[in-house]
Amino acid sequence: MPTITAPCQHALYAAVDSAAAARGMTVPALIRSCLTLVGPEALTHLPDPGSPEPVDVSHRTVTLKNGGTRRVRVVPKLRVRHATPLDAATVRKAAWVAATIGNDDGAHLITAGELNAVESEMSRCRLRLEQLTAALETLAFRPLRQPIRKPWQATYVLGFTHEWGLDTQTVNSRFRTLAPIFHPDTGLLSSAERMSQLLEARNFLLQHLRS
Repeated sequence: MPTITAPCQHALYAAVDSAAAARGMTVPALIRSCLTLVGPEALTHLPDPGSPEPVDVSHRTVTLKNGGTRRVRVVPKLRVRHATPLDAATVRKAAWVAATIGNDDGAHLITAGELNAVESEMSRCRLRLEQLTAALETLAFRPLRQPIRKPWQATYVLGFTHEWGLDTQTVNSRFRTLAPIFHPDTGLLSSAERMSQLLEARNFLLQHLRS
């Protein structure tokens, strides 16, 4: 069974070393367990944690047999024995999964049934969002073709039936409700034109109520 050596960044080595120690295992044993459980094929689409950066490389002085010394580079390396040949990237991916799996903020294994349930729920949410968007589009005001000059125009844009009984608090409250819907950057029905008319209608009504 060949041994694969994968140079890695110090942060990855420290993480997998800590995870192995917490489980009472060696680093190679933990990586091998991950490869057995998950399989190299499942790691294909994961990003490579990366080769060592210059900051990960250190140097030390070693004593030679003849009594001399030599300064050598020290690079963090992951080593694992595996029945089939693996590239360094796959070993690093397996180490990352082994180090993070089970952590509150790390990776988690789920069953095919659980994955199907999540995908079904996402599909249901997408459908509901599409329905909500369509409903909002139906109920939304149609932008006026001319500037707001009369109270009825402003009340139409803000969704009021008439101006009677309105006060500044009610007008501002309605504006705060509608603005997130039509905001041109983040709105569900993003529209710069509608957002501009909302601002115009609010300002007109507030001025009208003060006069």
